[in-house]
Amino acid sequence: MAENSTTQKRSQSRISVERSKRERKSRNNRIILFSIVAFWVGYYILNYVAALEKPPIGATFNIVLGCTIIAVSILILLYTIKKQYFPKKRKRTKHIFLDDLYDNEKNPKETNE
Repeated sequence: MAENSTTQKRSQSRISVERSKRERKSRNNRIILFSIVAFWVGYYILNYVAALEKPPIGATFNIVLGCTIIAVSILILLYTIKKQYFPKKRKRTKHIFLDDLYDNEKNPKETNE
C-alpha cells in the first residue's frame, strides 16, 4: 500500500513538472510573439510615421519612440529566447554529512587500519 502511494506521488510530481514546463513554454512563446509585434510597431513608427511631412506629434518624438520600442522589444526577445532555449545548467552538489566528518576526526586509527 505504501509503495503504491509513493509511486502515485512520483507520477503526480512528474505530471506537474511537465505541466509547468508546458505553461512556461507557452508563456515564453506569447512573450516572443508580443515582442515581435512591438518590434514591427516600432519599425513602422520609425520609418513611416516619422518620415511623414508633418507627423502627428513631431518627427523627433516619433524617431525616439520608434527606436525605444525597437530596442526594448529586441532586449525582451533575446532574454526570453536565452531563458527558454539555453537554460542554466545546475551544478550538482556533493552532500557532506556532519556525522561522517566527526566520526573521521574522533577515530583516525580505525580508518587507517
